[in-house]
Amino acid sequence: MTPVSTVYDWTGFYLGAHGGYVSTRADSDGVFGNPAFAFDEKFNGGMLGVHAGYNFIQNGPWVLGIEGDVSRTWNDNTYLSTFEIGTDWQWSARARVGYAVDRTLFFGTAGVAGTNAYIDVLGTPIEIEDSMVGWTLGAGVEHAFTDNWLVRAEYRYSDYGDFEPLGLPTAIDVTEHSFRIGVSYKF
Repeated sequence: MTPVSTVYDWTGFYLGAHGGYVSTRADSDGVFGNPAFAFDEKFNGGMLGVHAGYNFIQNGPWVLGIEGDVSRTWNDNTYLSTFEIGTDWQWSARARVGYAVDRTLFFGTAGVAGTNAYIDVLGTPIEIEDSMVGWTLGAGVEHAFTDNWLVRAEYRYSDYGDFEPLGLPTAIDVTEHSFRIGVSYKF
């Protein structure tokens, strides 16, 4: 009797958690239209979040699905011991296309993404916030160690558009690089 080889089935719903590193960039050609006040700042820190998705088609090695996530971020800078500037939450809703090599899935992902940017005046109740929505694009690899437990590594680039505090004519472009590792349970 010859053993029958089976290929891992990637279809179905999964739920998981992830953590990683996030590097956010905020740059402007000039505050209030004045190029003398141009800046380019980076805010680096950690992230922790949850994700859920559904792979609804597997045709040979090709896998097609959708995924959403929400993450808490800790990436901010303090200036003159007075202002703290950064982002504290982010989310995304994306399509995923993958190529499976049995229990390993190489995937690309793209969709809509959002973040919450803020400027906090330390020692006061003054906080300026703006929820921004843009796009995200990334790639990763996922491996099924068992029929239900999956481990992943992923890189994503996000462009959230412009942060305009209090509607002032100061457009601050906010972009981000993130590196994540995670674990999921496939039902």
